[in-house]
Amino acid sequence: MSSSPRNISASTRARLLLVAAVGVIALAVWGVSQLQRTSAERSFTQTRAAEGMLTGMLDQETGLRGFALTRREDFIEPFTRGTGAFARAAATARRSAGESRRRELVFRQVGIATRWHRLADQEIVLLRRRRTRPLDPMQAVVRKRVFDQFRLANAAFQANVAKARERQISRSGFVSVAVILLVSFLFGGVGYVIIDRDANRRRRRQEVDREYRRTQAEFGETMQIMRDEGEAHVLVKRHLERAIPGVGVTVLGRNNSDNRLVPTTPVETDGTLETRLRAATPESCLAVRLGRVYEEGPGVDPLMSCGICGKTAAQLTCVPSLVSGEVIGSVLVQSGHSLDQHEHDRVTDSVGQASPVLANLRTIAIAETRAATDALTGLPNARACHDNVKRMVAHAGRSLSPVTALMLDLDHFKQINDRFGHGAGDDALAATGSALRSLLRTSDFAGRYGGEEFLILLPDTDHEGALALGEKLRVAIEAIEVPTIDREITASIGAATYPLDALDGDTLMRKADRALYAAKAGGRNRVELTMPEEATR
Repeated sequence: MSSSPRNISASTRARLLLVAAVGVIALAVWGVSQLQRTSAERSFTQTRAAEGMLTGMLDQETGLRGFALTRREDFIEPFTRGTGAFARAAATARRSAGESRRRELVFRQVGIATRWHRLADQEIVLLRRRRTRPLDPMQAVVRKRVFDQFRLANAAFQANVAKARERQISRSGFVSVAVILLVSFLFGGVGYVIIDRDANRRRRRQEVDREYRRTQAEFGETMQIMRDEGEAHVLVKRHLERAIPGVGVTVLGRNNSDNRLVPTTPVETDGTLETRLRAATPESCLAVRLGRVYEEGPGVDPLMSCGICGKTAAQLTCVPSLVSGEVIGSVLVQSGHSLDQHEHDRVTDSVGQASPVLANLRTIAIAETRAATDALTGLPNARACHDNVKRMVAHAGRSLSPVTALMLDLDHFKQINDRFGHGAGDDALAATGSALRSLLRTSDFAGRYGGEEFLILLPDTDHEGALALGEKLRVAIEAIEVPTIDREITASIGAATYPLDALDGDTLMRKADRALYAAKAGGRNRVELTMPEEATR
C-alpha cells in the first residue's frame, strides 16, 4: 500500500526535524568540547605564567642572597635571569587574563614585584659600596614582607584561575545538558508557545497598564505638594522624560501681562528653538492658538507650520495646557521617533492632569503678589519691605558688601490732602512710585513703607553712592507735576548703610528713619546721612 503525498510530506518533515535535532545536539557537543579545550588551554597558560612569575621571583631572591653572602658578581646571574623570566611570565599573564578581576590580580603581582625589585636594586647598590660591612637587617625584613605579599597575590591569582577553570567546566556541562533538554522539549514546546503567546501578550498589556496607572498616580500625588509653578513645571518635565525614554521636554508658560510665551524649564533642543522663543508670543505656538495637540516631524510639509517648533530635525509633539477653556501654556516633547499611541496618551494625560494644579499655583502666586503689593503705587507694601530688608541684609553679610537704606517722606503731605483732597494726594503718591521705578536699578528695591513714606534698598552702595542717588530721587520728585496740585512736591530723605551704621536690618531701618527726621529738621527737601553719633549708638 503506497503512502499518500500528505503522509510522505509529514514523514519527511519528521525526518528533517530529527536530522535537525541530531545536528543541533552534535553541534552543541562539539561547541562544548571546543569551549572546554579553549578553557583548559587558557587555564594552563595562566597557571604556567603564575608559576613562571613565582619562579622568577624566587630566582631573583636566590641570586640576591648569594651575592649578599659572598659579594661575588657571578652570584648576580640568577637575579638577572629571574628578572627576565618574571617579565616574560607577567607579559603572558597579562595577555591571557580575560576578566577584569584577573587582570587586577596580575597588575597587583607586577606592582608588588616592582616594589620588591626596587628594594633589591637598592640593596645590591649598597652591597657593592660596602664590601665588608654588613647591611641593616631591617632592609631584609622589609624586603621579605614585600616578597610575602607577592606570594599571597600569586596564590590569589592561581586560586582565581583554578576557580574559573572549575566554573567553566561546570558551565560547559550545564550548557550540554541544557541544549539536549532544549532540543528534547522543542517539539512539545512549540505548541505550548503558540497557545501561550496570546496569554503572555495580555499579561504584558495588563502589567504596562498597571505601571502606567501607578506612575500617573504618583505624578498626580506629587503635583499636589508643589510649592510654585516653577517647581511644578520641573516635575512635569522629569515625569515625562522618565516615563518616555529618549525624549526631551520643554515646558512653556504663557505670560499674559507681557503677551509672551516663555520657557520655564531648560530648552531641550538646539539653538533654533531657543532663538525663536526669545520673541515668541502665545499666537506663535499653533498648539496654544488652536487649543489642541500639534505634531510635526522631518519630511512633513504642513499647510501651516508652527512659528516656534516648526521645520526642525526632531519629531515634535506640543500639547496645550488647558484650564476651563483657557490656554495657560504648553508642553513641547521632542524625540528621534514618532510617539506611539501609548506614549502619546502619556503626554496628553500628564498635561491634562497637571493643568488644574498649575492654574491653582498661578492663582495663589498672583494672590500672594497682590497681598505684598500696594495697589495705589504698584510698589511692594510694608510687609514686603520688612521681608526684603532681612533678605538683603543677610545677603550683604554673606557677601561682605554694603547695603544702604533710604527712607523717603513727602514733605507736608497732610497739607496736600487737606488743601487739594485725598484724590490729589493719591495722585502724588502714584507719581512718586513711578519716579522711583524709573530711577532705580534692577537689583534695587523700592516699596511703600506706609502713608507718604517710602523705603529704598540699594545693594553694593556706600554713603557716597547713597547721597548721589538720594539727590537724584529728590530732584526727580521735585520735578513731578500733578494737574490737580498747583504747588511743588518735595521729599526729605534719610540714609543709613549696613554695616557702617548698623549691624542688623531693624537697626538699619531705625538709623535711616532718624536720618529722615534730621532732614526734616534741617529744612526738608534734602538728603541726610546717619549722624556719626547716631551710628555709634
